[in-house]
Amino acid sequence: MIKYIKLLVYSCCFCIFFLFVLGLGASILFYIKNGDFIVPDGQMKRGVIFGLIGGVSITLAEIVFKCLDRTKSK
Repeated sequence: MIKYIKLLVYSCCFCIFFLFVLGLGASILFYIKNGDFIVPDGQMKRGVIFGLIGGVSITLAEIVFKCLDRTKSK
């Protein structure tokens, strides 16, 4: 059970970090195009929410696949 909690925390942190990097990349492209470096507040909130959703879905998929492997082995 502890390993699934660790997986949940790790996957949520990874997804949030990855979405922040994507948002930063989009802001850099906008800066190159228009000359204004803008990081909207909505982008940050969206990154956290979607990161949490992605992390939870990764963990649930791992749990479901582990259960399917157990039933196939029996």
